[in-house]
Amino acid sequence: MDAHTRAHSNHGTEASYRIAHCIAKHGKPFTDGKFIKEAFLSCSDALFESLPNKETIKSRIKDIPTSARSAQRRIDEMAENVRAQQTAGLKDAAVFSIALDESVDVNDIPRLAVMARYCDSTVREELCCLKPMPDTTKGEDVVFAVTTDGAPAMVGRHKGAVKLIEEKVGHPIMKLHCIIHQENLCAKMSNSDLNEVMATVTKIINFIVKRSALTHRQFQSLLEELDSAYTDLPLHSAVKWLSCGKVLERFVSCLDAIKAFLAEKGQKYPELEDEKWIVKLMFLADITGHLNVLNLRLQGAGQTVLDMFETWTAFVGKLAVFSDDISTSTFRYFRHLRELSSLRNINTAEITAYMRVLEAEFTTRFVDFKRYGPMFSMLIKPDSFDGHDLDATLIDWMDTEDMEMQLIELKSSTLWVTKFAELRKLLEATPVKDHRAHILICWTSAPEKFSCLRGIALALLSVFGSTYLCEQVFSHMKHVLSPTRSRLTTEHSEACLLLKVTNYKPQITELSQAKQGQGSH
Repeated sequence: MDAHTRAHSNHGTEASYRIAHCIAKHGKPFTDGKFIKEAFLSCSDALFESLPNKETIKSRIKDIPTSARSAQRRIDEMAENVRAQQTAGLKDAAVFSIALDESVDVNDIPRLAVMARYCDSTVREELCCLKPMPDTTKGEDVVFAVTTDGAPAMVGRHKGAVKLIEEKVGHPIMKLHCIIHQENLCAKMSNSDLNEVMATVTKIINFIVKRSALTHRQFQSLLEELDSAYTDLPLHSAVKWLSCGKVLERFVSCLDAIKAFLAEKGQKYPELEDEKWIVKLMFLADITGHLNVLNLRLQGAGQTVLDMFETWTAFVGKLAVFSDDISTSTFRYFRHLRELSSLRNINTAEITAYMRVLEAEFTTRFVDFKRYGPMFSMLIKPDSFDGHDLDATLIDWMDTEDMEMQLIELKSSTLWVTKFAELRKLLEATPVKDHRAHILICWTSAPEKFSCLRGIALALLSVFGSTYLCEQVFSHMKHVLSPTRSRLTTEHSEACLLLKVTNYKPQITELSQAKQGQGSH
């Protein structure tokens, strides 16, 4: 094979990799490679009309390997290349943290997602694996900090994955239950009566939206006739309990139309005329609205664990105000209850009890965050940080012998006290999503004389406050491994998801050059 032919072959191979990469990034079937080539060829006459080498270009497009088998191999190879980059990054990282979460795929196979966060020139968040788990998952099947969804397999005292990780690394690690999962759990556990209210709402919505296309269209027409602000009801997913916030808001706003429609269809729901049930419904719509705001703030990208801790602390304070608001029947922060109270007297005894339970759940279930909270402030306030707030068992394995001396030096340095004051001003003026990057830049610029403090700060910067990124992976998984692609193997689906979510770029030019001289693939 002459040099020209080899170059031609290599360009085609590289193009094949790039097409496969697009397929993986967008969660498309492997067979779409042929479609992409066909689409490219169909427009090439018009696109390259005035070029003298039009036929040569078309010939090269035709020669690009785009079979499903070819796409599959390319994706597997690029995933391996990304894994190698991840491994190198993790080996070079002084410290890293992981988040663990489990979900079930379309084939009812439990999958464990492991995300790692570590610092180099940026803060990396990488999917390390998405492994199938046995039916009876134990800790042994399945670092600085580990954040989990709180499942027994993750946090069991003797054989949980977290305990086994501690044994493996040989020192204690920071253990945090996902701040979002726990808040979700609080909502679920606040009272079974409220779950029954949500179950009735879901049943009514399913009748209207899912029973038949005709029923659904008739309800939409009714809303239109009534000149409603809304034109439809959204479906509620039982998996994400807090998704009920928007559902309840819409349900309450369309309540009169819903009652009229159900009566017309001969559907009897006595709860809709029960005053106590309506009070619970309005309370649930209001409180899940507040919880949804919290949920969205906790899911924001680029946050540090300090940002999440402060958001949680503020919400705990708000819960006390919410309780007073209900017990005094003021309803300043409960719009739907306030509107209802203008029409009738509301007995607040039950909902006051619900608020007490919710407050207690938040207070007791975030003990670990409360315990570590003072440590997190070191990220932006080392100049006024009390070294005793650091949990010595978590940092003893690091090179921190001079930590106290370095802290004294930093607090005595006008330059560095000023630098962190400037950092705090910068954080005030920038979106939360940029906080982590600014904090990293500040700490990585610290001189070697503050190396212990810098190491601790980078460790704290790596901590996950939630398993939200794992949940994002599971959301992508449902798209990649869908009912129409259920035969995709767990290995191939993992490779596709890795390429979809990684921040590393597969080294496509190097991979294609390695294929040079091997013919078409």
